[in-house]
Amino acid sequence: MSMRLAERVARLEAARRAVPVRLTPAQTADAARRYEATLYEPREPTPRQAAYYASRSLHEMASDYDAMLKGAPAPWE
Repeated sequence: MSMRLAERVARLEAARRAVPVRLTPAQTADAARRYEATLYEPREPTPRQAAYYASRSLHEMASDYDAMLKGAPAPWE
């Protein structure tokens, strides 16, 4: 991650207002199990995603990602 991008991400995260999440121990264990189950599932990109990644420059992908962080839909959707 470039230094400029890292600084922007840090500023965005610092400005974000988040309500603390309070989970019960059972909810925490359930969330951990679901998370661990997804770690080993290989996810193949859709044909539209693969075409997007094959046809865009790094600069274009960074710009699209920036737009997605602001709420825009993914370009391949």
